[in-house]
Amino acid sequence: MGKIIRAGVSFPEELLKSFDEIVEELNLGSRSRGIQEAMRTFISLNAWRLPENQEVAGAILIHYSHEERGLDEKLIDIQHEFLDIIPSMMHIHLSEDSCLQIIVVRGRASKVRELIKELRRVGRLKQLNHLLIPTC
Repeated sequence: MGKIIRAGVSFPEELLKSFDEIVEELNLGSRSRGIQEAMRTFISLNAWRLPENQEVAGAILIHYSHEERGLDEKLIDIQHEFLDIIPSMMHIHLSEDSCLQIIVVRGRASKVRELIKELRRVGRLKQLNHLLIPTC
């Protein structure tokens, strides 16, 4: 293990409360350890290095607030631009103001990366995660 560096981070109260509950349930011992594990997961999810032409399949999960004006329309508009790699999509209402979209993708890794970048640009998403696997 290398040198330890302290960093200050701000969190919404409910996010930190949920995080602390999971840290306790998993018996991680400290918030710092939980954040370190979360950062490692974040890095591994976003550090995939596939060749540009690699064919992939998978899913993109988008959690967002229905109350964010225009967000639904922006997400749909982007999906229409990528119809060649989106064979299916599902929209789930989690609560009155919380929605989950599951976008199934299949195509070149470079095109899927482009879609993910565009989706991240739409505005205030609560969460965007993806799971991609090589198809050959």
